[in-house]
Amino acid sequence: MNKNRFTGCFAFSGLLLMLLFPRSLYAQTVSGAGGYDYDGKAIVAILPFTGEEKAAADFDRAVVGAVINLQKYSSRAISTGTVEAAGVRVPTDMPPVRELAPGARYALTGGVYPGSYEGEYYLQLWLWDMGNSSMIYTDDLVYQNIDEGLQSLPGLVEWLFSHITEDTEESTSPPEKTWEDKLLAAGIRSGVSQRWYTASGETAPGAHALNFEGGIFLSVRLNSLFSIQAEADFTFDNLVYRGVTNAGGEGPYDPVFENEKYTIYSLMFPLLFKANFRFGNFRVAPLAGIYAFLPFGEASYRKNPAGEEDSFSHSVSVPLGYTAGFEAAMKFGPGSLVADIRYAGDFTATTIKDAAGTPPDDISYKRRMLSFTLGYAFGFIDVAKK
Repeated sequence: MNKNRFTGCFAFSGLLLMLLFPRSLYAQTVSGAGGYDYDGKAIVAILPFTGEEKAAADFDRAVVGAVINLQKYSSRAISTGTVEAAGVRVPTDMPPVRELAPGARYALTGGVYPGSYEGEYYLQLWLWDMGNSSMIYTDDLVYQNIDEGLQSLPGLVEWLFSHITEDTEESTSPPEKTWEDKLLAAGIRSGVSQRWYTASGETAPGAHALNFEGGIFLSVRLNSLFSIQAEADFTFDNLVYRGVTNAGGEGPYDPVFENEKYTIYSLMFPLLFKANFRFGNFRVAPLAGIYAFLPFGEASYRKNPAGEEDSFSHSVSVPLGYTAGFEAAMKFGPGSLVADIRYAGDFTATTIKDAAGTPPDDISYKRRMLSFTLGYAFGFIDVAKK
């Protein structure tokens, strides 16, 4: 990179700039807000260069690509017609008026001038902070052949922009991109489920219990709003009936408190449809769907205080139910923390065959469930890359 070569009136201009802008030849901390495009890149307005007409036009076009190649900035070339329509002058060594660079974070001005020797020219560039209308840095390159000058131009542009430092306390960074789910997400969840059991002929639940619920899930992103989720959950039910009997039989009344407990294990397979609303690193999703469940093993039976134990077969005619609720997720580490609350209910009753108790021996019941679970999910396959 060549050193600055100011001649004649340009030496005086440089001295004047140092008096007006004491930090003009040093790296400055950028302050101010706005000036970013939708991709979060700072917008740079490039105003028409002055001086030798053809060379200025060649450098003007080339500097647009040089700025884009820095990959941190978005070029916005301001045409000569736009400047003429605005009716204002484009000063090269003074901050451009905001009307010429609306919405820009930075601006580049420049000019091509004769050098100190025959056939020598130099390109002078000024980089401006449009947040506070101050100069960030200025430098030039000296050339004799326009092709050599164009080859050196990217280095000059990179050198100018290297003097930009962002002050995170004062400047407004581009808005953080909203969290986007991966194409697939898999995870685990577990928690508690408050359950109410309503037997045939009952108008209100005759038994209730707080049980465990947990399993694995796989979610598929359909689009930016909707997704579908399949689960396999392990759970169990404790059906407890309490009452008072007369231990004295035909003799004196001797009350004894008894309870009969049936424990039934099952697998549940929910299929859920979710609508996902994202706020930065948070996501809220109302959900609804159906589930199938598969009772397995036999229903174990225990009667206290006598300590009687037994087991009975059980079945359900249509093992389906409905569920609805809300899910909340937060980015955490390589994946996301997930919490949900759901209400669910069986469509048809589960029947315990030949159960102990007074006739009829069969016991049929439907479940109503309010569940709260916590989990963790990992995402797979980036949607943008896909």
